[in-house]
Amino acid sequence: MLDDRLIGMTFINTSEFNTGTIEKYGVYYHYVIDGPAQVGDTLEIVGATPLGLVARRHESRLTY
Repeated sequence: MLDDRLIGMTFINTSEFNTGTIEKYGVYYHYVIDGPAQVGDTLEIVGATPLGLVARRHESRLTY
């Protein structure tokens, strides 16, 4: 799917709701937050569906 290229990208949560809209590559996408998140948290896109993107609070991971 075309929106799979967005998986792994991060953005800042600017909404107090668990849904919102972001703009990437000139296209506006609806997103839903999976799990707890507050305004100002960094969110990571973890999935793409025909209805929108799924995001979770970004956690730092070490890669070796």
